[in-house]
Amino acid sequence: MVEKPTDQTLKERWALGSLILNTTLTVLKFIFALITGSLALMAEAIHSFSDLIASVISLISVKLSAKKTKEYPYGLYKVENIASVVISFFLFFAAYEILREAFFSEEERVVKNTELAIGVMLFAMIATFIYSRLELKAAKRLNSPALMADAQHIWADFLSSAIVIVGLVGTYFGYNLDKYAASIVALFVFYSGWEIFSSGLKVLLDVSLEKDEIEKIKKIIYSNPAVVDIKHIRGRVAGSFKFLDIELLLHNYSLRETHRIVDEIERKIKEEIPNIDSVFIHYEPVRQKGLRIAFLTDEEKNIKDFKTANKIITVDISDSGEMQINNPLEVEPDEKEIGDILSKINIDIVVASHHPEEFEVRWNLARAGVMVWETDKKSFDEAVKEIINSYKEFNKKEKGEQI
Repeated sequence: MVEKPTDQTLKERWALGSLILNTTLTVLKFIFALITGSLALMAEAIHSFSDLIASVISLISVKLSAKKTKEYPYGLYKVENIASVVISFFLFFAAYEILREAFFSEEERVVKNTELAIGVMLFAMIATFIYSRLELKAAKRLNSPALMADAQHIWADFLSSAIVIVGLVGTYFGYNLDKYAASIVALFVFYSGWEIFSSGLKVLLDVSLEKDEIEKIKKIIYSNPAVVDIKHIRGRVAGSFKFLDIELLLHNYSLRETHRIVDEIERKIKEEIPNIDSVFIHYEPVRQKGLRIAFLTDEEKNIKDFKTANKIITVDISDSGEMQINNPLEVEPDEKEIGDILSKINIDIVVASHHPEEFEVRWNLARAGVMVWETDKKSFDEAVKEIINSYKEFNKKEKGEQI
């Protein structure tokens, strides 16, 4: 039985295929540029070489994603960025040389064997079009930013090939468009060089993650009901990989449960954010005085259960017993929705006529550190008195034990 290739193997195959394609096109274009004397074809050979560099970087990225090193946990990933910055200067120089040759050379270039040049460029167009579309689909399926970027580079090669063909066809019919086509491709080369240089330099300077990515990470963290607040998120990039340092405020739990919560948050971040190498999460328990209590009621302030309540009234009670009643929150009489809201508004106790029936609701409230207080009191005022009296008795007993 033939084993199905893993996602990692598939990524490496696509990256290697791109490398082979760009190597082939670079060599072909360079050889025929020398044969025909076409400056546009030479410019296109250099442009394909820039895509070859991108393919090498892509393959290195995919390969490194499966390997670890203790000696260089961060720096090893930056090898590709150092190389890309150096190579970008070569691309800037190449673009300059093409433009200088096109407009400032004293010798007039004569393009020979135009049909051969057009044939090579048609082959390049077809090859780059097909491969870029297939690699783009594979990148989406495998969730690979490296393959996605590589597919976009190859697509740019397809567009520049079209420009070169227009110039060669014009030359074939007697119009000297070769140098103008070469100039446009030179701009493609310069742009490719700038992209490689800027992205490489940012990584070497430990640029932070994109704002949209940070916001997405925040949503993932806040979706866990155990999280009270995020103190900070710091992220940086090394090579094609991302590293996160996060500090959280969590509800008070046992050490074992807290570790489980942190592991779950880390797992979700790695699942939903591509190319995350490591996530370091520091956490602190919430330090708070007094109590915040939620009462499930109806319009007349009668105590209700999780299925019939349409209001949540929160009350803050200080250690001395002083009380502050907050504005009621209107909710739909739905057990899951009410449970979800209660697990996210940083309360200690929820007072209801009955415990929630659904296990998922009970479990999420427990994870959020919320105690359900089942009362036989009918009205909000009676239930508040019950809680305050119990809290005062508890505080007296606790102080007595301390003395």
